[in-house]
Amino acid sequence: MVIIDLTKLQCCCISTVRMNPQDLPPLPRIEDTELFMTVHTHHSLSTGPYAETTYRDSEGLAELGEKVLDLTVTDYLYRRKPVIDAQSIRKERRDILADETIIQWLNLYNLKAKLRAADPTILQDPQEMRKYFLAYVGAVFVSDDILTVQNWIVRLIDPHYTLNSQGFPSMPPQYNAPHPAPPQSSPLSFPPTYHPPASSMTSTSDAPPNLSWLTLSVVNQAAAQKRMRIHYQGTPVGADHSPTWTVRCFS
Repeated sequence: MVIIDLTKLQCCCISTVRMNPQDLPPLPRIEDTELFMTVHTHHSLSTGPYAETTYRDSEGLAELGEKVLDLTVTDYLYRRKPVIDAQSIRKERRDILADETIIQWLNLYNLKAKLRAADPTILQDPQEMRKYFLAYVGAVFVSDDILTVQNWIVRLIDPHYTLNSQGFPSMPPQYNAPHPAPPQSSPLSFPPTYHPPASSMTSTSDAPPNLSWLTLSVVNQAAAQKRMRIHYQGTPVGADHSPTWTVRCFS
């Protein structure tokens, strides 16, 4: 009698069985025109005697896409229940990312019809078609983020896998709405038109023309002495990952 461990065959079966069209996740869109053309232009048309575009070589995107796809599948296998060991993760990842699976995904989205190449026989080359799909994954990652790739690829592997219930990575902090909270010891920069009340000055000396000495701790101390309640309003300006904050103090 032969005993088969169904848990080890689960992912392989999912990736090779014909997918129900109703379960097919939508193909992420590539909005950037140059990126779109790079993906769908085979490198045979961007180098050598057939060169006709000034877009980047798609092989660079394929190199990036390979790492992103490998990370996505590894993360899925690591988080999936029941837990499997490292050797099983490597084996199932290899089965999922076999050339046959990649070509099946290309056919499901009819992507081959969009690829421009110098030689039509390229469309029958499994390795070239693999690079084509990897370039698309790389473009999705560049134009959007890793979460878009994860939601797409994991649903291709397992249409019934629930991302949230399995503890899939949440949105990185930089994509969340900012919550300004000025630190107690950091300098507070006020707008040029702001003039602090005379009561907030020290009794031993007059205030210098430069307000750089005025820190948040000084403001809080003065407010506590006068039994005043104050609050802060912050406004960010610039890129999300490195904003410049203007914070105003109100009593």
